[in-house]
Amino acid sequence: MAAANDEKILEGFLCPICKADLKSASQLTSHFESLHQEEQDVLKSLKDIFGKAKKIILNTDDTDLKETFDRALKFNQQEQFYSEEEQVIGVYRSSTDYFKGVRSARLERYATETNNLLIRLDKLVCNMPEEPHQRKQHEQDVVPWLDGTSVKLCPSCAKSFSLTRRKHHCRLCGSILCHDCSVFLDLKIARGIVDPSAPQASTEPDSDAEKSRLRLCEHCYNLIELRKQVQDSRNAKTVLMTAYEQMRSLMEQAKPAVVMYEKMCQSLFDGETTYNLSDVNAMRGRIGKLAEGIDILSKQIVNLPAEPGTRLAKLQNSIRQAAAHYIKEDLISLRKLPTEAQIEEVRRQRYERAEKQIQMERRRMEMERAEETAGPSVARMDHNDVDEDNPLIEQMNIIRGYIQEARKELKFEEVAILEANLKDLKKEYHLQMLSNKS
Repeated sequence: MAAANDEKILEGFLCPICKADLKSASQLTSHFESLHQEEQDVLKSLKDIFGKAKKIILNTDDTDLKETFDRALKFNQQEQFYSEEEQVIGVYRSSTDYFKGVRSARLERYATETNNLLIRLDKLVCNMPEEPHQRKQHEQDVVPWLDGTSVKLCPSCAKSFSLTRRKHHCRLCGSILCHDCSVFLDLKIARGIVDPSAPQASTEPDSDAEKSRLRLCEHCYNLIELRKQVQDSRNAKTVLMTAYEQMRSLMEQAKPAVVMYEKMCQSLFDGETTYNLSDVNAMRGRIGKLAEGIDILSKQIVNLPAEPGTRLAKLQNSIRQAAAHYIKEDLISLRKLPTEAQIEEVRRQRYERAEKQIQMERRRMEMERAEETAGPSVARMDHNDVDEDNPLIEQMNIIRGYIQEARKELKFEEVAILEANLKDLKKEYHLQMLSNKS
């Protein structure tokens, strides 16, 4: 019994005489006819077996087909019946903890390896010599290179090294590879990876490509590139953040514009000639454009996709409400401008008051000079007498030109400063003319 159990079981199209596996029925029949012709009874029995099997397989009887169709129809009805039954959950187990453990171990291994590569990369790019010989020595001091005397094939592509296929070394792990399997990392990109806070260097290509690149193997390059992608994703701004920053920038521009508009309006109501009505209308138009931009950006923010009821959706709605309130309270509700008739009336009254004050000041000065000179008459100043060669006149003309340029560029703060300087020059010129007439 033990011997029978230990005997090897053979399967396939086996010859009953020599136990050879012929792979197919036709080959078995040909083999038996050529090598075992004396066993005609066995050959006949084999042909009978194959004939019956073929007939069963290729049976085309209509009765069998009808029975097969009935069985399939009955099976479909049973399947439809079973699909309506309530399925009971069987035995199951969670593999989440196992998957997390495997993933954590793999991530930790990659993170440790990437950190080591970054430390080596930092040492390589810092204080790298310009001379090729010194640079090679510096790279070997940071990362020891593997001895390639016994290496005959490239580990990456398995091609043999020769005079045309030289051996090279990865600058981060020191492994050996050929030129076709090498990947190059630009030094400017490498410095940005090891120090993201450093200012970005110029991206113009270097005249010497070999000096501006590091030779790496594909494995080290992929790890460094993955770390760079993580840094870029962390520093990348979302659409919401970008739109919000643009909206805040417009708000910061609108605040001084509103203050300047109020100042210009007050100047018009006071009858001053520093600003005119067209200047104030231009400033109001600028504030209107800023309000329009803030409104558009706030609508873009509130229309960004977000699940209803989430913190993101509440944040977007809050930004929209705050922007609408700011536009309504600070940008739209501006002081109404005076009409041209009101401005002319105020300026006329201001001019009359100024003329009266000038007349009073002139009489006072004439009385003082009359007392000093014991009665000689003082000649009045003729306003039509203008000394074109006077340097004060030239300075006033220059300032008037600056004022026109500032008005065109809507720099009304500069206009106010220049108008104040022009007023001081006019006062000084007036005093100078009074002293000359006396």
